[in-house]
Amino acid sequence: MDVQAAYDRLVESHPVTLDGVVPSKAERKKFSADDQRVLYERWLKAQMKLPHFSRRLPTESRVSSWLTKQGWKSNIPSAATIVKVWKPSGSEDTVMDSSQIRKMTRTQKWKGLLVTDVEGKGKGVVATRRFQVGEVICDYHGLAITATEGKDIHMNTSEEETGYMFFYKDKTGRCMCMDAHAQYCECHPEMQTVGRHINHAGEGANLKTRLYTVDIDGEEKDVILFIASKNIEVNEELSFDYGVNKSSFGGEGENLAWLS
Repeated sequence: MDVQAAYDRLVESHPVTLDGVVPSKAERKKFSADDQRVLYERWLKAQMKLPHFSRRLPTESRVSSWLTKQGWKSNIPSAATIVKVWKPSGSEDTVMDSSQIRKMTRTQKWKGLLVTDVEGKGKGVVATRRFQVGEVICDYHGLAITATEGKDIHMNTSEEETGYMFFYKDKTGRCMCMDAHAQYCECHPEMQTVGRHINHAGEGANLKTRLYTVDIDGEEKDVILFIASKNIEVNEELSFDYGVNKSSFGGEGENLAWLS
């Protein structure tokens, strides 16, 4: 069976939709074991051609521009209506395929967020617009270093700064740390990035984190995104579970004031 015939059969069994998940490797092999990777790429490319606005709410002007490109003559929905009923689409696995998300992680110009004083917590982040569950909020921006280096910084910096360090395991299982303890980073020396100010919450958290590894100019880079785990209203504070406790940092976390 040639590739086109295998792809046609795959699509019959697994239609290409905005919310669809790319058929698994095992499922693709049923149609062509030798060309399963080609089938993956074709299915994903077809999905990306659908009216897809990533996992960030599109502006009315962007939607209006897309509508114009379709060349429709009648029954054209308004951009405002589309924005009003918009919900995130596509698989979380392909979030970093979006040029829009990549651009925002590079520029740190995330919209709809405000760093402000939160009673009893110091700085925090609140939403200035509604966010839908599944929508990308922003990233935790910092320098990826080893966990050993991160613990050393934790031991030798002020208590206030240690709250800006995100410990995680990379895709190879290596213990790493996204270090954002400095008020300003080297790549954005004149702006305070938003993600580092998001506070901790346990069961009441409205964000979850997800690690992605992306290729940037031939070099792999870890990106940690915050994704809404609940619908978020205007003026609602953003929070996530830091995943640390008193036994963290080799027992040095007994006094985690930044969690209180």
